[in-house]
Amino acid sequence: MTMSTPNVDAMITRMQALAAAASGKPVATDAQSANGVDFSAILKNAIENVNTASNSAQAKAQSFSTGASDTSLEDVIVSLQKANLSLQGMIAVRNKLVEAYKEVTNLQV
Repeated sequence: MTMSTPNVDAMITRMQALAAAASGKPVATDAQSANGVDFSAILKNAIENVNTASNSAQAKAQSFSTGASDTSLEDVIVSLQKANLSLQGMIAVRNKLVEAYKEVTNLQV
């Protein structure tokens, strides 16, 4: 999974806004806090990228196994590793989001 710095910055800004809202501090609107970037759209885009990488790797592996194309074994292995790394990155992001959600819900208001 490839997340650019603006995507990560928007995610951090959104999490800070949630923490501020939970602590009772004044919160800017979503458009102001995320500089016009929609957090759910970023997350959906990242999930779609992981899905695309996985589907591409599976297609290359299928193509290689049937001998239908000139795809080399190295290409198949690299694409499978890219798909695996993107999935592991998405799992790490999900785990951090779950931890942040639990922390926000456990805050004393």
